[in-house]
Amino acid sequence: MNNPQLDNYNFPFEGEKHQGTIILLPYREDTWEDGGKVAVLEFLEIVKAISKHETVYLGKSKKVKYDTSMFNIPNVKIIDVEYDDSWARDNTLIFVKKDNKLRAVDFGFNAWGGLVDGLYSPWNNDASLGEQLSKYFGVESYIDHNFILEGGSIHTNGKGLLLTTEACLLSKGRNINLTKDEIEEHLKKMLNQQKVIWLPHGIVNDETNEHVDNVACFLDETTVALAITSDKNDLQYEWSMKAKEILERETTVDGKPLKVVLLYTPNPYLSLTEKEAKEIVPDKDAKPRLKGDRLAGSYVNFYMGHDFIILPKFNVKEDKLAYDTLNDFYKGSKKIYQIESRDILVAGGNIHCITMQIPQGDM
Repeated sequence: MNNPQLDNYNFPFEGEKHQGTIILLPYREDTWEDGGKVAVLEFLEIVKAISKHETVYLGKSKKVKYDTSMFNIPNVKIIDVEYDDSWARDNTLIFVKKDNKLRAVDFGFNAWGGLVDGLYSPWNNDASLGEQLSKYFGVESYIDHNFILEGGSIHTNGKGLLLTTEACLLSKGRNINLTKDEIEEHLKKMLNQQKVIWLPHGIVNDETNEHVDNVACFLDETTVALAITSDKNDLQYEWSMKAKEILERETTVDGKPLKVVLLYTPNPYLSLTEKEAKEIVPDKDAKPRLKGDRLAGSYVNFYMGHDFIILPKFNVKEDKLAYDTLNDFYKGSKKIYQIESRDILVAGGNIHCITMQIPQGDM
């Protein structure tokens, strides 16, 4: 194989039909409350909702210490794999498609920054997870381990237009040997994209170096959902308004203007409670999680299928606004499941971060 661009394999839009979703069960004591036993109940509700629409491939590490029999439900396949943490969006595979054929791209992974500002060490199981999954699914993969890229750092409209953030892809813990232009050309080659829109920032205090999937995503070919706060004194307002300006003057590959739909973040922003912090075991090789830490809560971090959306719920007033905004946009064509995900957020991500779509197609 050459590369996806030469072979004409394209990175599809998330909202196209899937044949399945990959999710990995949580277990880390230095990241998840009580070693994942708290958040796994939120995982269960997410798995139940997705499994009504497509197969869920549920990765289970030998390090998972709790009973997982609750996941013995229709349309869920438990697979034995080893990984260092449960962020399937970032440490699995990115699937590309040509006609009805699928391949995958297996990028390098270094725990969101390696020894510069990574979130834990070691990460060797995460780095080898793509190979484990390639064998399980029997999918041909383009190996690109020398280029560090997480799935949460990119979004596509499926028509050759890619979204990302400078804060993430230009961070010192990733591809410091490459210029911005070289990174852009590599993205175009390995995902068969024609244009890249760079937003300066993501969500304030997003520990992934501000992944784009927490701040902006495509709702369709020409519409971008953008996270913004209603607090004009918050740094997030400044960042989001700059992103809005950029997006509103941009176009698709074929010249169609982009539209922006605003999804308001919780105001005031969410922060780690004393109880939550106490249930996380500190480790010298992992990011500390302390009482009062600002949480990067955003409704943009939802997961989308052909006919469904799994939307975060934080039990604040903005929950309903986010639901209504997306429901109005899709005019009821996608069933929206709004599922509590605070415990996933406490670990550093949200619903989009724990899911990875497998597009419809033959492997």
